[in-house]
Amino acid sequence: MTLELNILGTSSQLPTKDRNHGAYFLRWEGETILLDPGEGAQRQCIIAGLSVPSIRTILISHFHGDHCLGLPGIIQRIALAGVKDPIRLVYPEAGQIFLDRLLTCAEYYNPLDIRYYPVNQNGVVCKIGKLILEAQALKHRVPTFGYRLVKPGGRRYDAGKLASAGIFGIAVRLLEKKGEIQTTDGRITPDMVTYTVPDTIFSYISDTALNEQVFRLMDQAALVLCEATFLESERDLAHTYDHLTAAQAGDYAIKSGVKNLILTHFSERYNDTFVIEKEVKKVFPEAYAAGDFTRYTFSPGKGSLNIEKIGKQ
Repeated sequence: MTLELNILGTSSQLPTKDRNHGAYFLRWEGETILLDPGEGAQRQCIIAGLSVPSIRTILISHFHGDHCLGLPGIIQRIALAGVKDPIRLVYPEAGQIFLDRLLTCAEYYNPLDIRYYPVNQNGVVCKIGKLILEAQALKHRVPTFGYRLVKPGGRRYDAGKLASAGIFGIAVRLLEKKGEIQTTDGRITPDMVTYTVPDTIFSYISDTALNEQVFRLMDQAALVLCEATFLESERDLAHTYDHLTAAQAGDYAIKSGVKNLILTHFSERYNDTFVIEKEVKKVFPEAYAAGDFTRYTFSPGKGSLNIEKIGKQ
């Protein structure tokens, strides 16, 4: 199923006239996932024509304000809609005190069934429908995790090979059940009439300095959303504040076998993000500097990335 990433904001610590605090609305395999709801995330969803009450999973990378200040409004909107399904909330365990404050910062009726997933180590966090959520610790000034969503591959039956072997209908189910089937041409096993489908991977890498874990998050990903707060000309600032430059993000991507890279979390010093895209494309051509209210749609079957503007500008 198509992976759809909606960009609600691309600014880092300070929003600008043209860029909201970061927030990212992901739809994939029937799941709706919100990543790092910065300030104003609820209103950005409304402008983009995206349903806040459809959100069932929220991922928070860390508890700096530009990554979580929109959470109270999102939770209150879901509660107001009377959602009965469980809501997953994934976050660094070390920030529990900040999560508690965000969820109790105002008086409101909250009947939601919130399932908490505090993260304190690398590895698998939980399953989200057909997707597997993994986390890796990043290097930042506060406890921070990057996230990796994996749609497992496996093997698929090849219609042409099945037809050539004379296997149709109920015989296919019999082959799957028994592990082999006898035909006029001899014994047929599943390996003979199937092909391998690789995992499809989406990775989100928020604030981080240069870190080995970035490679693990990006490894063979079809689509990566990664911070790039600074240009190479401000590399010293990136190092001081534990961030990446656009060129560094591109270097990670090319060494990790990434198919498509989208950069976000830009410093307010850059009025035009074209300079960021220009820098990263020199290193990794299949890269883009995200814009607020942009939708990136990746089709695993076609292996193509479609880009469009969304919402009422």
